[in-house]
Amino acid sequence: MADLSEIVGVISANPQLAVVMIIQFILGLALGYIAVKAFKYIVAFVAILALGSLLSVWSIGMTPEDVLKTIGLTVAAVKNLVVLLGLTTAGPVTAGFIIGAITALIKK
Repeated sequence: MADLSEIVGVISANPQLAVVMIIQFILGLALGYIAVKAFKYIVAFVAILALGSLLSVWSIGMTPEDVLKTIGLTVAAVKNLVVLLGLTTAGPVTAGFIIGAITALIKK
């Protein structure tokens, strides 16, 4: 695992990478702030979609095992996508999201 000085060296050697990481951090910051502010609406939205999906599955006669199998395949695909994108994409956005969420929780 690379230490902080190596990471800073790589970023300072490539200014384009530094700009991209800063923009990703700002996007994550905004996403975290907005997500916490709209949390109750997001939870309601997800609950309505989940209920609608369950009713749709029930109406076409799928068994719970079929549904769980499909969800498992979807989760595996999402995991592969996250690995494909890599830490350089997820890292700055995640850090910004956490800081934005904390900011939204502190600032009322």
